[in-house]
Amino acid sequence: MGMRPYNTSIVTEMSFKPSLASRSARIIDRVLFVCLLAVIVLTAIPYGTVDAWWEALFECIVFALTAVWVFEVVLVGNWQVKRLSVLLPLILITAFAFLQTVEWPVTLLPAGIGRLTAQHTLSIDRYQTYLTARKILALTLFLGLLLLHTSSPKRLRWLVRVVIGLGLASALFGVLRQWLQSPDSPGGFVLPFLFYGMGYGQFISPNAFAYMMEMPFGILLGLVLGGGLRRERVPIYVAIAMFVWTALVLSNSRGGIVSLTVQAVFLLFVSLNWYSARVVSREGGGKHKWLNRLHASLPVRVLLVILIVGTLMAAVLWMGGDKLSVKLAQRASVSNQDTFPDSTTREEIWRSSWKLIKQNPWTGVGFGAYFLAIPEYEISTGRVKLEQAHNDYLDLAANGGVVAVGLAGWFLAMIAWRARYSLRSRDTYRRAAGLGAAAAIVGVGVHSRVDFGLQLTGIAVVFAALVVILVADSRVERQVERKR
Repeated sequence: MGMRPYNTSIVTEMSFKPSLASRSARIIDRVLFVCLLAVIVLTAIPYGTVDAWWEALFECIVFALTAVWVFEVVLVGNWQVKRLSVLLPLILITAFAFLQTVEWPVTLLPAGIGRLTAQHTLSIDRYQTYLTARKILALTLFLGLLLLHTSSPKRLRWLVRVVIGLGLASALFGVLRQWLQSPDSPGGFVLPFLFYGMGYGQFISPNAFAYMMEMPFGILLGLVLGGGLRRERVPIYVAIAMFVWTALVLSNSRGGIVSLTVQAVFLLFVSLNWYSARVVSREGGGKHKWLNRLHASLPVRVLLVILIVGTLMAAVLWMGGDKLSVKLAQRASVSNQDTFPDSTTREEIWRSSWKLIKQNPWTGVGFGAYFLAIPEYEISTGRVKLEQAHNDYLDLAANGGVVAVGLAGWFLAMIAWRARYSLRSRDTYRRAAGLGAAAAIVGVGVHSRVDFGLQLTGIAVVFAALVVILVADSRVERQVERKR
């Protein structure tokens, strides 16, 4: 009985198809990561993406990248979602925002809602809430895609470089604009709406520029103090950090200055603790008794915590009397607030927002509908139109009520939970970058007590990059640790 010959054409075709699919998937994966990095840069350029058409462009790009990712999944037949525990609260917030636009029977609406529309929706403005929900969806998809495609140590480093480079470029543009823009200039500086005396850098508001400086500043100091760099590169990163700090100070954002102070205290506290623990464990603490005492000293840690909390409370009291309408033009003291009856202070906005929250505690007035609901509760003259609460936490509570606040708290808790792994990593670069990202997130959290930077798409996208740097999975760690 003769042997039956193999059909070599079938074997070749079967081996060729998986190889072609895998190569195509790898190319798509690289292209997606590069596009995600490009999105981070592009959203920060046009005023931080505040115009409606720029926001629409951002959403279209993210939805298109998501469609390409779905094609990649179908191509390789491997469905992966990384860090679902971090994404799940955001998915639920997105779903809740869309639910606010749904018409409900009156009997199903929760009791205690102070505002009912003719359509019986949870939002007082379905269209604005729909636009905001779509934006939240795009940001959630962006975070999920970036978490999935930051899949190697090299990509983590590129993500860190993009955040730092974006901060450095923004700082350079801001300083050049301050030096070169003429007071008599009839138009904007490079961008049409960057008129003289309005905002700083590429942003209409100096506080938004401060957010952009706080995030790379934390990364830079984290890499330096966390030991993630070679010694010869430390001066370069220190110089960049000093330039970023200078640009923030020149922007005259007091909230940003306070945020950088808190970041510095946080980084010094953690890095000194790491250093003392490392020295004590290596040398037994005999030669460095003061480090041993510092490492084991509870009073020192408590003192530093009190310092951070005290700085935060002082910032709230200091910023509360800042006059939003005359911040740069007039330097009125808090004691002379009554001499400007047409101005509005943050304290007045916060009190009005709190009244709004108490009237709509459970589901809020609808995402994006704050500006429509707040006039009823304003205690100022009303000449200043309020678009935000100038406090991201109050804004969240006013828009989404207890439901949104609870989901946001869950999101922050998951970030803190996952951050433990990166801060305990044996990869020194990953650990130092995670420390810097944690400090930057803390700084943004402090600044958000007195401003609303996270509502700007450009700031939110960079913040998402910080989250990825902090909570990325073990794929970004080097198997064999090497100093950069």
